[in-house]
This record gives sequence, structure tokens and C-alpha cells, in this order.
Amino acid sequence: MTRFLRLGFSLAFLALPISAFPESLPAPQPIAFRVGSLRFDRPNSWRWVPPSDSLRAAQLEKKTPNGTLLITFSRFPNASSGSVQANLDRWTAQFSKLSLPAKTHATTGSVCPVTTLRLQGTLKGGLPGGPAKEIIDATLLGAIFQTEGELVVVKCTGPSSSIGPIEKEFASLIAIAGGLPP
Repeated sequence: MTRFLRLGFSLAFLALPISAFPESLPAPQPIAFRVGSLRFDRPNSWRWVPPSDSLRAAQLEKKTPNGTLLITFSRFPNASSGSVQANLDRWTAQFSKLSLPAKTHATTGSVCPVTTLRLQGTLKGGLPGGPAKEIIDATLLGAIFQTEGELVVVKCTGPSSSIGPIEKEFASLIAIAGGLPP
């Protein structure tokens, strides 16, 4: 009798429609990940996604009412990306007009030196890795970690109305990785 019950359950399982099974499992969402020698903790409200180009070592995304925000993580051997100041200047040049003065802060945490930058204004469109068209009221949050032999660059850009609510998450992400006080 038990054998017939097992056979009945097995046949019932086979009779389920294909749509009862998920087409694919969601991608794993690591809580922590490494970029070079640095460890980053993914904020809960962000999703891990495969990097969209070869310059990115990691990428996170978050859906907002104004579109999708990305935090990108890149690694560059020290000589290949220029100095910290050259990177800050490159980010500043991505804006055609600033509505607020740039905020730059350099500090040394227990892990490595970190320089952060906050820019707000009109973000140029059509630049490689940038938006397709100008964003009038945009914000860029950036951090450059000076680790042994390389720079690790973290950047998030988007409409200021979307960036404002995530600034604390970004600051926490940077502080933990750099060994800075919260």
C-alpha cells in the first residue's frame, strides 16, 4: 500500500503544470563582497547586479520613483587611473554647471586613506558611463580609496531627489569599508 501511495504522489507531482515551477532562481544577493582588498557590506535596500561593463568590479542597484540608481565599484592600478585629484577633476568635469560648491573630504581610516566628493548641478549627458541626456538637478557621490598598489573608486549619480534619501546608506558603505567612524 505504501508503495502505491508513493507512486500516486510521484505521478501527481509529474502532473503539475510547468508554470508551477519558477523559470529561474533569483541571483544570489551577497551581504558582503570584496573589491580588491576592501570589504563592502551591501545595504539591505540595494540589489547586487552583474557589472554592466569591464571597468566595473561590482555594481549595486536600487529602484526609486525617478528611475534606477547604481553604485559602481572599480579598481585601478595606481598609475592607470591618475591621481586622486585627477579623478576628482574628472568627476567635476562631468557637470556643465554646479548649483552648490563641491564638497571634498580626505581622511585616513583604519584600513586606508579615503577621499569623498559630493557634487550637485547639471550632469552632462552623452559621456561614456554617464546618462544619455543631461540631468538638470543631479548629484554625484564618490569615494576614492587609496589601497596598496591601486585605487578603488565608488560612485553613485542620479537625480538629486533620488540621491538625497540614500546619502546616509552611501556614507555608511564607505565608512565601513575604509575603517572610518560611522
